Amino acid sequence: MRLFIGRKPRSIVLSSENYSLKFERLYDRSNRIHNNQQSNQGVPNTDAKPPTVSIKTISDSELTKGGYYELKNIRLNGLLGLFTLNGDVYVVVIGGVQTIGFPRWHLDENGKISPDETINKIIEVEFISLDTEIYDHFYVDKTEQNFEKLIHEHPCGMYKKLFADGSFYFTRDYDVTNPVKSPAIAHNLDYAIDNFDTSLIWNANLINEIISWRGRLSPKEKQAFDSAPFLMFAIRGFCKTAVVNNNEMPATITVISRISTEGHKSISDSEGMHEDGRVSTFIETETIVTTENYLFSYTQVAGDIPLFFEITEGQILSGKKLKLLKRPEEGQDQFNKHFDTLESKFGIISIVNLLKSRSDSQEALAMAYKQCADARSIKINNIQCSSSNLNKSPHKVLYQIKQDIFECGAFAYNIEKGIYFGKQTGVIRISAADPIEKPILLEKLISKEVLELATKELDGFDINYQFLDLHDKLYSDNQFWLERIQSKNHKSTNKNARMYFKLFLSHVKLFDPIHFYISQYLKQFKAQFTYKKDIKVFAGTFNVGGKLSREDVSQWIFPNGVKSTEDIADVYVFGLEEVVELTPGHMLAVDPYIKQFWEKKLLETINRFDSDYKFTKIWSSQLGGVLLILFMKSNESSKVKHIEGDVKKTGFGGITSNKGAVAVSFNYSATRFCVIVSHLAAGLENVEQRHNDYKMIFKNIRFSRGLRIKDHDAIIWMGDFNYRILMSNEDVRQLISLCNFKTLFEKDQLNQQMIAGESFPYFHEMEITFPPTYKFDVGTKRYDTSEKFRIPAWTDRILARGDVLKQLTYDYAPDIIFSDHRPVLATFSANVTVVDERKKSELSSVIHSKLMEKLEGYDEDERIAFLNEGNFKLEDLDDELFGEPNNEVSKEQKKAKRLPPPSSDIRKWWVGNGKQVKVFIDVDADQYMLNPKRDVNPFDTDQEEPLYIERN
Repeated sequence: MRLFIGRKPRSIVLSSENYSLKFERLYDRSNRIHNNQQSNQGVPNTDAKPPTVSIKTISDSELTKGGYYELKNIRLNGLLGLFTLNGDVYVVVIGGVQTIGFPRWHLDENGKISPDETINKIIEVEFISLDTEIYDHFYVDKTEQNFEKLIHEHPCGMYKKLFADGSFYFTRDYDVTNPVKSPAIAHNLDYAIDNFDTSLIWNANLINEIISWRGRLSPKEKQAFDSAPFLMFAIRGFCKTAVVNNNEMPATITVISRISTEGHKSISDSEGMHEDGRVSTFIETETIVTTENYLFSYTQVAGDIPLFFEITEGQILSGKKLKLLKRPEEGQDQFNKHFDTLESKFGIISIVNLLKSRSDSQEALAMAYKQCADARSIKINNIQCSSSNLNKSPHKVLYQIKQDIFECGAFAYNIEKGIYFGKQTGVIRISAADPIEKPILLEKLISKEVLELATKELDGFDINYQFLDLHDKLYSDNQFWLERIQSKNHKSTNKNARMYFKLFLSHVKLFDPIHFYISQYLKQFKAQFTYKKDIKVFAGTFNVGGKLSREDVSQWIFPNGVKSTEDIADVYVFGLEEVVELTPGHMLAVDPYIKQFWEKKLLETINRFDSDYKFTKIWSSQLGGVLLILFMKSNESSKVKHIEGDVKKTGFGGITSNKGAVAVSFNYSATRFCVIVSHLAAGLENVEQRHNDYKMIFKNIRFSRGLRIKDHDAIIWMGDFNYRILMSNEDVRQLISLCNFKTLFEKDQLNQQMIAGESFPYFHEMEITFPPTYKFDVGTKRYDTSEKFRIPAWTDRILARGDVLKQLTYDYAPDIIFSDHRPVLATFSANVTVVDERKKSELSSVIHSKLMEKLEGYDEDERIAFLNEGNFKLEDLDDELFGEPNNEVSKEQKKAKRLPPPSSDIRKWWVGNGKQVKVFIDVDADQYMLNPKRDVNPFDTDQEEPLYIERN
């Protein structure tokens, strides 16, 4: 990467891979454009507004002929963003770096470790002014004296010193803000932007505007920008990889600690928690172990106790004391916010709170902590121990939390076979009065314990004394660096608080009128490059009872055979339950060969009947015995974007994976799909537990950017729901023999729950015209004749939600008899919105050329003024580019604009700045319920159905 400076007007150009990006400060014209008003007395409006910078790409010829000179003495390794201080704007670039970690690697032809990705430590950062050239000579002449002046005389010297203190890291190769994923997931900037945890990115607000600008680029421009590459996401904390020198099994251990920005964004004299649910100190620590065949990852979190307290100086012998500032019930809402955030990212949370022995103040705080945790239904262990106890008698502490370690699981991936052995579905949240020393000591013990437990279950993954010694040394280094950062913060608390405040308050507005107007055109004429089409979706659920059968399953997938291409769906989603029997006490509760068996069997069956297109696996994920697999036509797979999954355990109240759900979210072009496969609580009487399972899954399944199940356009939820029929065994079997399914369905527990508006509100189920699918004698078509003599029931169900879905069929496969369940299937027609990317790109090019024709002969100032002072109207080119607008489309657009969509975590239309709103409705919930017959948009006033109906 190279850096050029332009004069008259001053600008900065970053150039890499034949792509050049120009930044230029807009001064008085910026105020005219964005303020464009004066008071009645003629005095300019002095309202504080962020400074504005224009951004544009320039060609190599413009760069060569434009009078730019290069700062050749600066080493460049990426862009950290734009920073404003005291009204001036600076382009922040990464200078010197040191490669410090490589979590994933492969062996080269000589048997040496070759990194697949690298994590770099930042050792130098430069702040180049967009306003003045007085500091340029410091960069031209890189002397030791000038370096000192950059620290002490440059306005951003303290920030240069901060980012170069050895605690900041970045990588170009993957999303370092989240636990490591499998090597099968290629690095993609879109994926990283969708999924990264902004609370862990220390330059997040410096790059937000650049990310927004990137989103307006055409695919071709975006590809050029991404390949440069410019954007870097910096985390703070610790990172290091150590190599285990073992010729038989070379391995690496990587430890990454990520310090959250959340505690630094608020200025507070108190320790603990802030009013928004954030805590003063919060750190995620991940252990990554890689061998030639395996990739293993385990994450823990530690932070201040999430209560309102302060540290006071006690008497000489007592030392520091903790004093509660609010009663537990007064801080419960903030406590819940903190754990809502944790659960959305990690799943199950188990708290470990480390207490100092014989400390009354810590005992009082621990009791308050337990009160809040109990009210939130979170498991908590208050453990009295000192640092010496953790070093000398670790087994005593580990014994108390061993079950929590098992329940959280760990991520394990077989690189050679491309299959998962395990997934971490929860996290241990550690807290102590000192948020660094004791938590890290415990994290080291837990990490080592998890490694030993997990590797016992993996063949060819052995750990020895050298391995464990390197592991302990890495955690010692981790503790040193984190304590060093904490010590720096505590030395000058007020100074650092002001510095962080300015860093996280910094905001620069990017101005790009050309791309802005192009995006406005494209929005206005979206109908010209988007179209609707119907695709066929197959959904199938089957409780296989732990069997690996060679029996043909084509009757399930193609119940009527394949007579034409219309009998083949475009998308196939399968949900399997009880694919594996879980063994209690195992760390990795997934047999990958079973998952691989079913993926191969189902794909081969589909492709055997498909003569025109071959299907490919798009996604699969497993939680215990629940497996979700997604297949799609190979020629359509490019339309699938933003695909990601989540899981939720529900067994024994959410602590084990013998029951639970697996979900996948993906975009089919511009239509959002969500598929959930779940196995709910069993038993005739467990209706309430099944209802609680549903609520737990619906609430806790989350995807990036807070996307929830309800935020999708099309939702298919299937699985072994275990709902039964409330009739005697004799009556049920008699009605089955008479094919009187209507009478049976009236007594079906799920049907009654849905009518009452309890479980699965707003979901729909097609009429059931087939007999109950459970329980059969294995290998026969007889219902259960065992001692338990189960009542037949429709335990296996497929539900749907979303206006774009229309169900076509609902059936079962009676001749697949190797399980005590029968497979169930449903087909849907989904009316999806497809974006023609080629046509969109062509339209973008045409609009761009037309705009440039209009602006020909204008300089940069005149162009900006012309575009923003109202002299240019979109309508001027409408007829020339697109012809007459489609009246039908216009009517639909007007109709769609009558009312906004319901507010959600993704779209909040009545408030801004991410504020939450609570709406209290004065309705007696015991007497009334929401009307399930109404449209899901509660603001649509044209509906004839009432909003509420009386309960039965």
